[in-house]
Amino acid sequence: SFSAYLAPKSERKHSFRLMSSNSAINNADGRPPPSLPATWSDVITNINGNQQQQWNSFTNNLFPPLTPSSHKGSHGRIAIFGGSEKYAGAPYYAAQSALHAGIDLATVFCAKEASVPIKCYSPELMVQGVYSVEELDTLLDEERVLLEVLEQCKQSNDLMTNEMNEMDLLQTMEKLEHSNEKQNILIQSELKKDDQMELLVERLEKMKHLEEELQILRERQQVSVVSIVHTITSTFPTLHALCIGPGLGRHPLVFSAAEKVIRKAIESNLTLVLDADALFMLSLKEYRSLLGEVRGYDRCVLTPNLMEMRRLDEATSQEMGMGESVAEYGTIVVQKGHIDTITHGCHTMQCKEEGGLKRSGGIGDVLAGTNTA
Repeated sequence: SFSAYLAPKSERKHSFRLMSSNSAINNADGRPPPSLPATWSDVITNINGNQQQQWNSFTNNLFPPLTPSSHKGSHGRIAIFGGSEKYAGAPYYAAQSALHAGIDLATVFCAKEASVPIKCYSPELMVQGVYSVEELDTLLDEERVLLEVLEQCKQSNDLMTNEMNEMDLLQTMEKLEHSNEKQNILIQSELKKDDQMELLVERLEKMKHLEEELQILRERQQVSVVSIVHTITSTFPTLHALCIGPGLGRHPLVFSAAEKVIRKAIESNLTLVLDADALFMLSLKEYRSLLGEVRGYDRCVLTPNLMEMRRLDEATSQEMGMGESVAEYGTIVVQKGHIDTITHGCHTMQCKEEGGLKRSGGIGDVLAGTNTA
C-alpha cells in the first residue's frame, strides 16, 4: 500500500478502505483521533487546519520524533521468539524488517542450532540460543521409549490378571501399597509360594519403577522449558514488543515454552505479535484456554493467512459452541490474502492494493516484523 501512497497523485488507486469509522484508539492526552476517513484520498486532499494538527498529534504517537536527547533503544526495542534447526531465515526476516521500519534494537531468541546462521546474516541483530533441538528431541525419545515399555507391561499384566482371582489380587496390591519396607519384604516372601502371583508382583514393581523414571524424565523436560521461559521473560522489562512464531517450528516442548511466554507477556501487559507456528499452536485443542486469553487481549496482533485463520475460527467455534470469529474479540487481526483484512472488532479495514504476484517464503515474516515495530 505504500506504493499507492508514494505514487503521483493522479495514479493513486486509494484502495485502502476503512469499512467502519468507529475507533477505539486514543491520543496520548486521552482525546480520540479525528474521524477516520473512508479512503487515503480523503487523508491526502481533505485534511487541513485543526484537523491537520490533530492528525499530526495522532501520528506522532506512532512515529516518535528523533531528538538530540534520544538514546539507543529510545525508538523501539523488540524481540523475536522463533527460529529452529530447519527455519533460520524466518526470524531474521522478521527482526531485520523491524530494524528497517525504524526500531533501534532487535533480539532473536531461537534454537542454538539456528543462532550461528542468524548471527551470520546480520551483525545488527542480537541473537541468543535458548534451547537445543537435539537435547529436547532426546528427552522426547526417552519418554516415548518409557511409555512403550510401560504399555507393554500393562498389557502383559492385564492378561495375567484375567486368569487370577480378582479379589485376591486386589487385596495383595492393597497390602503392598500400604506396607512399610519390612512388611513389604515379608509379603513378597509369602507370595513366592505362588509362582504366578510372584511374577505379577515383579511386573507391578517394574511398572512402579518405570512410572518413577517417567516422572523424573518429565521433571527434566519441565526444567528445560522453564529455562527457555526464564531467559526470554527476564528481558520483558526492557522490551516494547515481542513477536512469537516466525520459524518457531512445532516441537511440543517449544510449544509448552511459548505458551508460558505468552501468558507471562499478557500478565506484563507487553505488546504481542503472533504469527505462523504460534497461530498453529493456538488452534490445537490443548491450547484452547490460551486462545481464549489471547482473544481478549487488546495489545496483541494476529497475522494469519487464509488457512491459519480458518483453523483459529474452527478452534474458537468448538470452544464457544457457536460460529464466533477471532476477529470479533479484542485482538487485532491482520488476515493476509488476495484482499488483506485488518480488524479490531469495532472497525474493519480492507486493503485491495495489488502487491507482488510472486509469493516467496519470508513475506509473512517481513509483515510480522514490521507489525512488531
